[in-house]
Amino acid sequence: MKTVCWLYPARDVTPEEREVDWPTEPSFKAIRALLDPIFLKRPWEHVSVLIEGRRADMFVDESGHLAGLPRNEAATALYRANWMTRHPDADPESIPWIAGVAVLFERIIWT
Repeated sequence: MKTVCWLYPARDVTPEEREVDWPTEPSFKAIRALLDPIFLKRPWEHVSVLIEGRRADMFVDESGHLAGLPRNEAATALYRANWMTRHPDADPESIPWIAGVAVLFERIIWT
């Protein structure tokens, strides 16, 4: 199954769109094989996001803040969108931000 994912670099740069052959329910080993080279074997974590009103999976640098990686504005906006949709009066800066690279999939892949 072809799946689209987007690589969001750490700086404000247009995300790089990639199409990957991807099983409907990939194993952790398959997810790791795709993500480890992108994150340079740094630890990554899964976060759920909303894109176009539906849930999707995004993976972010788990220790990006501790490593002093730059704020990823595009990934941070995606990460915060669900909360802000449900809590429009909230201060977006009260929600954690994403540091470093992020990888967004067009659908749920982490089951």
